[in-house]
Amino acid sequence: MRRLIALILLLPFALLAIVFPLTAQDAPPLFATNTPPVDLPAAPGMPAMATNTPIPTLRPVFRPDAPFEQYALRRWDENTFVGLILDQVQQLQDGDTARALGIRLLQNELARRFPGAPHDPTAREALLSAMLNAPRGMLDLRPVVRPTIETALNQMQVTFDQQNSLETNGFALTILPANFDGQGAGDAVIRTTYPVGAQDSAALFYSDYTIATVGTDGRIHLVSAAPNFPAAPLDDVEAVWFEGVRDVNGDGLDELAVSQTITGEINTDLFIYGWRNGSAVGLAAPGQTIHFHDALVWPPASQPLVVSENRVESAAWNCLADRPVTWTWSSNFYRAPETLAEFVPQNTLGCQLYASEPLLSMPPAAAQALIEQLLPQADQNDSIAAVRAAMLIAMLKVFQGDINGAQTQVNLLAEMAPPDSWAAAQAKAFQDGIRQSNSTPLSLCAALQNATPQGACDVDAVLARVFADQPLRRDESLDAQAARLGLTVQAQVTITEVGHLDRQAIHFDLSAPDAWWAFAPLADDVYTAERISPPPAFTATATPITRLETPRAAFDALLAEDNPQQALAIINTAISTHSTAPLVSSGRYVQAVSYEATGDRDNARRAYFSLWQDEPESVWGALAAAHLEKR
Repeated sequence: MRRLIALILLLPFALLAIVFPLTAQDAPPLFATNTPPVDLPAAPGMPAMATNTPIPTLRPVFRPDAPFEQYALRRWDENTFVGLILDQVQQLQDGDTARALGIRLLQNELARRFPGAPHDPTAREALLSAMLNAPRGMLDLRPVVRPTIETALNQMQVTFDQQNSLETNGFALTILPANFDGQGAGDAVIRTTYPVGAQDSAALFYSDYTIATVGTDGRIHLVSAAPNFPAAPLDDVEAVWFEGVRDVNGDGLDELAVSQTITGEINTDLFIYGWRNGSAVGLAAPGQTIHFHDALVWPPASQPLVVSENRVESAAWNCLADRPVTWTWSSNFYRAPETLAEFVPQNTLGCQLYASEPLLSMPPAAAQALIEQLLPQADQNDSIAAVRAAMLIAMLKVFQGDINGAQTQVNLLAEMAPPDSWAAAQAKAFQDGIRQSNSTPLSLCAALQNATPQGACDVDAVLARVFADQPLRRDESLDAQAARLGLTVQAQVTITEVGHLDRQAIHFDLSAPDAWWAFAPLADDVYTAERISPPPAFTATATPITRLETPRAAFDALLAEDNPQQALAIINTAISTHSTAPLVSSGRYVQAVSYEATGDRDNARRAYFSLWQDEPESVWGALAAAHLEKR
């Protein structure tokens, strides 16, 4: 307890709980998400489905063993194509993003060739079992899970007359009755999770919310949606949440609202689905996504939906800004205004300190007093800003000559900081630097700056104050004066411009790589210092593109929009723009698949063959080979 009190006095902090426990300061803390209101009962886990029925697989030879003219495009049947996907899924290892992307492209091709496949229950069961046992979050399970759930619901003869919870083959299902199509009872929201009993999103291998209806034949159908109902975990989608079933637009029908949280994003994406011509349609205007940060407050039907959207103003200080966005129902869609409100920084310790920047350009005593004046306003959400302020105060003490006070504060902070945290790394950099025989305030500052992202010091901000308070003199060499500050001149060049006095441009060893200082002889005895961009001779030249990456838009066109013609156009434009850089393998494969999908069989055959011939042992070469057969 004495150490805690001492640390409070040294930092100085009003609330120790604000500081510890501590998380790494690489990004703002995770925000709370809306908890689904439908609770799932705990249930024992069940194993994934298994099957002993063999599924056809394709393992082509490593290299073409005949000339190009002897190969033709493969004549696929559904089971063979499903077998190819199964083979790739079984080979998938954690981190093998190329194979995972290849599987995604194969799934898209399967849907185009054989809509609704796999139709064979045995084949679907085998594929689903393999996908559930693959590395978590790397594969899109939706095309296989949803037909499986639809079949199970019909086999169990489920009715949608009341809320219900069921289990089937390791999946937990929650049924919430609704009326989406205006035909009265017979619709529902289906929450699907795997495995049974998993409650926390981090423990789930699959989670989604879909709309189910009962057709005139009495069978249950999970309807399609555009955009697709989100699922998690998948790529950077961490979790999906139920936001409600209600009539939000005043059309007398229920709409389904679900959201998804994305890794590294502070806002949540909201999807509102309504019933249109036998399928679910997203009700946000085309090209727009509803982002929100705080809990949703649903207005009365047909009234505008007002959400709060956030933006990171400063990751270092964990300062966020808010703005309200009003989504109005108009012409069958929710639409945002053409002119949005300005973001306003939150009234937090981090935002107040960020607004005071550059603190290191102020006199150290004044900067320390300002920070200590603001610290008592901190609350439990200000831990990142409070810890950064503590490290900054330690450096300000160094600049004022209070080395012992700075060391004591940093040592206590190091003792209490969790391992691998931002504070622990900063404290270690300080402790290692202070032990160096040639340590200077600027070298300590550089050590903190370089130790982690958003280091607690900035050499060039300090130099701005030093050069303003104690200008370098003209009657002594710049090198010698820099040396007394603990700086070494790494590069120097004279800048000559018409109408201006010649200036000396210098890059110091502790400065950021792109930080140069110009010293102009504007006064008789001292130089006027100004931070400048690197002189032309020292400006880094753009590295030539040695290989052309596949444009993300090409993947989106093929996978999200099912538009192979657009995917081809995007790739061909990129190739013509960078004609000297070869297209990477994934792009060549997308190009070949798109040629085949658009009916250009000759170019598809050539593209598959050349990719196979060039990279026979790569994922993309193997997939290209699988699309050819010898005739």
